Amino acid sequence: MRRGAPAWNGARPTVPPSVNEHRQRASLKVEWALLLVLAVAAVAVGQHPRRGADFRVYLTAAERFREGTDLYRAEDGTMPFKYAPVTAPLFLPFTAVPPRAAVALWNLGSVLALGAVSVLTRRAVPASGEATPWAWAPVLATAVLLPAFSFEIFYGQVDAVLLWLLVLAAVGAERGRVWGPGAAFAVACLLKPPAALLGLFFLARRHWRVVGTTALFGVLLVLPTLGRYGWTGTLSQLRDWTETLARTTPPWALGHNPQGLPTLLLSLVLPPESLPPAGAMTLAQAVALGLFVVALVWARPGPVELLAFCCLGVTLLSPLAWRANYLLAWPVIRAALEGRSRLGQACVAFVALIGLTVSDAVLGAEGARLVLLFRPFAIAYSALLIALVWQTRRHGTPTAVLSDKAVTHLPRDFLNARGS
Repeated sequence: MRRGAPAWNGARPTVPPSVNEHRQRASLKVEWALLLVLAVAAVAVGQHPRRGADFRVYLTAAERFREGTDLYRAEDGTMPFKYAPVTAPLFLPFTAVPPRAAVALWNLGSVLALGAVSVLTRRAVPASGEATPWAWAPVLATAVLLPAFSFEIFYGQVDAVLLWLLVLAAVGAERGRVWGPGAAFAVACLLKPPAALLGLFFLARRHWRVVGTTALFGVLLVLPTLGRYGWTGTLSQLRDWTETLARTTPPWALGHNPQGLPTLLLSLVLPPESLPPAGAMTLAQAVALGLFVVALVWARPGPVELLAFCCLGVTLLSPLAWRANYLLAWPVIRAALEGRSRLGQACVAFVALIGLTVSDAVLGAEGARLVLLFRPFAIAYSALLIALVWQTRRHGTPTAVLSDKAVTHLPRDFLNARGS
């Protein structure tokens, strides 16, 4: 049987369109109601003077950039600016308003970004023999990731906006656009360098022009820093940045917070909360990346799954990944739920259980710390990835189950994509 072909070629009873439309409308109402609640909470949390600590680091860096002073300073203590110098000017617009308003606006933008991701990642209209994606998958994906999103707005993280940029770039490329995807991908890589993993999507899908425009926008985004600091000053800031990373990353690498696959691999051979030897983290990253690429090549996913896997990989393969960063798993959780297969639902339930129970509120600070040292988030999301890769290899997409229990597959392309 051709890979990706429906498991049964005869006429199957289908759900009437009116029923599907009713379910779609009901799920959309619940989804937008949930996003509205999150928006209110995001703005309220942003108004608190002690919230949004991570976003305030970006604000401080932007203010220093505007003044032309050093971005990386010893007096920053445990909250230094850990991002590339070219990232600082991206946040200049937020310095025009008071810090509380800036955090509230950023948090609100994170909610809007999540809503946009839900719209952009819709699959193409099912062809004959293909299953209709479960209408409740998007809202349930958001519900599963509520613990991660609570960290997102509490600290003012960039993961929701980063996810939107990655999805915007990939879906735009699938729709034949070039400049918008290139700009979005370039900004995403500035916000978090691990976002460069999405380059695998553009290479696999042969979006060569998007790769070129990304490089062009990357060069353009460097110009503000060169204009402010000059060549010598920019090189000095780059040196300070690398020194900051070298100073702050090793003590963090095997602590309880990191939940990426490289940390899980290191934890198999090194004691917890120890300092890894020089080069150990780089080797662990290389091994994790190699396993990830082999899995993608073996599975041969379509555009929807390839994007979902890459978004998850941005967090899963990062040595600095922690619980909040797994908001980038939203597309892969949606994909797992859309087919309504038992394996997909079980893996998502495991992810949800880990997210809900592994917390200070449930286990206490010390109990949560001890459990986190076993890297439960890395284990749960690795299991989810393995399950979906296996299903994608067999069916072309995660397994889908029709109303009469027949096994088939989902549409492989995005809605309104070229060729869909």
